[in-house]
Amino acid sequence: MAYLESVTLYPLRWPGLVWRLLVDALAVVWTAGWLLAGWAVYQLVSQLLVVADAISRTGTTFNDWLNAFEHAAPSNVPGLSGVLSSLVSSLQHAAGDPLVQRGMQAHDAIQHVAVALGIFVGLLPVVTVSGAYLLWRVRDVRELSAAVAFVRAVERSGRVREANAVLAQRAVVLLPFRQLMRASADPVGDLAAGRHEALAAAMLRRAGTRPLVSDQTLSSRR
Repeated sequence: MAYLESVTLYPLRWPGLVWRLLVDALAVVWTAGWLLAGWAVYQLVSQLLVVADAISRTGTTFNDWLNAFEHAAPSNVPGLSGVLSSLVSSLQHAAGDPLVQRGMQAHDAIQHVAVALGIFVGLLPVVTVSGAYLLWRVRDVRELSAAVAFVRAVERSGRVREANAVLAQRAVVLLPFRQLMRASADPVGDLAAGRHEALAAAMLRRAGTRPLVSDQTLSSRR
């Protein structure tokens, strides 16, 4: 599309420009706020990892004690050494190793929950609200760019009167009644009588750009 070669991000009129700048700023603040909220939730839940790591360290410490006890016990006493080794191994399998395993499982579970909650809190509002606003903003920029390109093309071609007629008809059909009656006290009469300038200007102001300028007006300004 040719008009996309010159993208117009904001309306050329101050009311529309200020309004879109304000809404864009609010959208950025909204997005940043929810992303920070998601990160805060992730950090908050991740603090529970300390408990899981403590469980694993408890099991590791218990196993270290058992290994130290096994190494300190006499290994050359018939019968006793085997009993002590079996006891240490049983205690490790019954207490130490399960603690380490449970701690690792809890660590993984907490990590997954922290990531899931962070994404849910942070990205869900961003995707739903900011995503919808971004889609609307893209369509708005495309429409505004097309309107600006339309004005420039008409002024280059010199068909301002014909373009005003087309815009006046669009204004009667598309403009809200409040804006329509503000542009003309008798829009149907103006349309029938060929008085198109006010209606066309209202339609272009609605699109966020300036009214058409005829060659005569440009010449008089010069």
